[in-house]
Amino acid sequence: MMVALMGLFNPARAQSPPNKFVTCSEAEARHAEKEAVTLRTWDALYHSYQAYRQCDDGSVGESYSESVGRILVDHWQTLPSLDEIDSRDVSFQRFVIRHVDATLDLGNLKRIFQNANTRCPAAWKGICGELAKRADDAIREDAALGIH
Repeated sequence: MMVALMGLFNPARAQSPPNKFVTCSEAEARHAEKEAVTLRTWDALYHSYQAYRQCDDGSVGESYSESVGRILVDHWQTLPSLDEIDSRDVSFQRFVIRHVDATLDLGNLKRIFQNANTRCPAAWKGICGELAKRADDAIREDAALGIH
């Protein structure tokens, strides 16, 4: 028990980034959920991510997935903007990739998979490969669960 208590007062924990232990208030969650579903540019999504990443769970997470899906389906040509943001904040790319999931419409997942495999600029093959894999995994999950 003493070892466990010592772990709570570990100086290394005190030096962790401030957002690591930030929780999402009810007001933040309401605002994040309302905003997250409406975002249609990488910049808007990134600003919301910066403000509300601590709320990225449950219905807020599903709302972020919807926006990621819409951007990838309707605005594929803006992928270079995602790459530009990623060069400043690599965690944002992980956020985007994580939100290509089975909560998205099956047709949108298929379009993301197709775009990633056929419309990807050579410079972004890495992210396109990850997007294609996530879309394919979500399509398979849909099929296994009979979601769509």
